[in-house]
Amino acid sequence: QECLVKEISALIRNSNAQQIANRLSLSTSDSSKKLFLDSLATKSYQAALSECERAMSDDWAEVVCHCVFAAQRKRAGQWSEACTHQESAVEAFLRVFKSLNRIFVPVLKALILDLRRLAAQADRALRQSGNAEDANKLEGAGRVLRKCLAQEMKDEENPPPVSRTWAALYVANQCNQVFFSLNTLKHVKSLVLPGQMAVEEFPLPDRITWSFFQGRMALLDGQLDKAETDLSFAFNNTPPTHISNRRRVLIYLIPVRLMLHQARPGPGRRAGVPTEEMLARYRLPQFAALARAFREGHIGDFDQALEDHQEFLVRKGVYMLLHRLKLLVYRNLFKRAHAVVRHTHPTQVKLEVFVCAVRACRVTADQEQVECMLANLIHQGLVKGYIAHKQQVVVLKKDDPFRTNP
Repeated sequence: QECLVKEISALIRNSNAQQIANRLSLSTSDSSKKLFLDSLATKSYQAALSECERAMSDDWAEVVCHCVFAAQRKRAGQWSEACTHQESAVEAFLRVFKSLNRIFVPVLKALILDLRRLAAQADRALRQSGNAEDANKLEGAGRVLRKCLAQEMKDEENPPPVSRTWAALYVANQCNQVFFSLNTLKHVKSLVLPGQMAVEEFPLPDRITWSFFQGRMALLDGQLDKAETDLSFAFNNTPPTHISNRRRVLIYLIPVRLMLHQARPGPGRRAGVPTEEMLARYRLPQFAALARAFREGHIGDFDQALEDHQEFLVRKGVYMLLHRLKLLVYRNLFKRAHAVVRHTHPTQVKLEVFVCAVRACRVTADQEQVECMLANLIHQGLVKGYIAHKQQVVVLKKDDPFRTNP
């Protein structure tokens, strides 16, 4: 039963941080670890701690003891207790980490990743058992993670190549995971990275995750150009084999590109409307009908697709953005209606033509409503022309009236 403790003690003496992380991680399990966890069922925390202290320093003993107790409680389905032990393990490791350097970053990463996952699971279990008022474990984990990030910014003892600061972006990403899960987005903006390192200096996987969250935040703030830049970086640098991660990015990148490409088309801008092949590859059927209706300018199908997938789109936080696309769907519809009559009426189109087009899409609308929609499109620069109200005619510019080109 003492094999696990002796093994970890030897790894600590040899500074084998990656193996320490593997042994402490809640996702690993082998015979020696199972034996030790079995022994904890009849052992108090203090007794187990004394056993660990005989093999290593007091702080390391706390880290190891809390980690194995977290694993034992997790195995027993006692999620809240497991989370409490994991939180204590992180706190204890932060005390150790102050005197260490970049070599031990893998241990920190393993501990805080397990903490976030345990906290989320503990809150789910509490809500399912009818104790929703006590479901605050993820919030507590967020506080520990912010404390952890603050410590990463204070490494003035080690030179840059071996500084603990290299973990800062990973910790910040874990903070973002928590804040987005809790919808406490004000904390996202308050995250401060170490001034001594630029984001470009951190490992690429951490930069990809950081860009993903920065892109989502920019999307919520209405900064669509920044959102496209950050989300495109995340998507393009995620390996093509990582389908699930690329799918997560596309859920936000697709609406952004639809808005930008259709509102401000240009030769350098990527195509805004996703293909059916791409949506099938990344398992995003929720966007298939939307994209088709958007491309065809079918306002009735667009409304139906929004309604059919409302729960998914609201949960992902993109429903309102997609709802804003409705104006562009009308623009695409009016463009198709104009294409039908342009050979006989290239620049002057009766308002009734557009009214009939709207009604053909199973949308109830009178002439005044359609005129209002056209006026809005003209005001926003999405249609070039003006409305002759008395004549009930839309006068369009000869040159690209529906802004197909930049």
